[in-house]
Amino acid sequence: MVKLLDRYVFLEGLKFLILNLITFLTIFAVIDFVSNISVASKLGIEKELLLIAGKLPLYTVRVLPIAVLISVMLTLSNFSSTSELIAVRALGISTLRFSIPLIGLAVLSSLFSLATQQFLIPKGLKTSLKIEKVLKPRRKTEAKGIWFKSKKGDFVFIKELNLKEREGEWGSLIEVKDFQPIERIDGEKVIYLGGGIWEFKNVLKRNLTEIKTETLPELKLNLGVKLEELKLPSLLPQEKSLTELFVIVKQLERLGYDATQFRMELLSRLAISLYPIVVAIIGIPLGVYNPRNRKKYTVVLAGAIIVLMWITTSFFISLGKSGVLPPMYAAFAPLALFTAVGLIMIGRIES
Repeated sequence: MVKLLDRYVFLEGLKFLILNLITFLTIFAVIDFVSNISVASKLGIEKELLLIAGKLPLYTVRVLPIAVLISVMLTLSNFSSTSELIAVRALGISTLRFSIPLIGLAVLSSLFSLATQQFLIPKGLKTSLKIEKVLKPRRKTEAKGIWFKSKKGDFVFIKELNLKEREGEWGSLIEVKDFQPIERIDGEKVIYLGGGIWEFKNVLKRNLTEIKTETLPELKLNLGVKLEELKLPSLLPQEKSLTELFVIVKQLERLGYDATQFRMELLSRLAISLYPIVVAIIGIPLGVYNPRNRKKYTVVLAGAIIVLMWITTSFFISLGKSGVLPPMYAAFAPLALFTAVGLIMIGRIES
């Protein structure tokens, strides 16, 4: 009997979840279609539809929390209004036990959100980006003013690096010991030879401790940094998969750059994937407290909760990106806060 009941509750919640997702995604698609109507006039309607389709995975992740919240509230509200919930409680089954399938649905939604961010969003946004690039001039292959750290910890600067030609104009290496520069190497031209080895041309080598200078026609240095590592991501952080973000964070830290922005993006996206579970916990008591099944009340309350959650989350994320809070705390503190509120509300259900 319990298995049949679990299946029944799960399917009811799934029905509302799919309906909510279709509704919200349709609204987003229509708005996107109207705002990008210029793409249809220049490239054709097929390109615009492809542009919108590429953004649908991102929209899905964004609307999934409110879709789960409304589906949980409507499911329990329906059961409460038809006295099915009362009948189940009369059989000795608690409201929390009755709601377990909805928690399971929220867990599956969170896993779906993670999978979407890992596999679907990067591919979709890359497709959309290709279409948008047709309308915009192509980016240059030159990188100007690059600073990075060598494998030994020396500071390296290249004024203009042509990634395609694998060479740059004017390079400098500053060797530091005990926070003091002890040697500087300047070259009019820098060529990447492969395997982390760089060749400096027309070199001026200066010993800063003994005040000595030396000129060399060329000098090969093993910096331990490959050219590919200097090809920093041209896409925005939200256009990267979770594993790509993790690799970028490690790459930036290895080169001596501040990776706070990308680390915050990675952790916040992991936290956002858990929001369906949090809103399900909050939605259980709110659905039970709506015995007359007032759908307007459900939608308005769900919208207010989601807006409050996004404002709080955005505030903490901004604190994390600015360095006021550690990224881990900034990403998961709002999650813990709203989970605690939901658990307190659930604790009052039976009373």
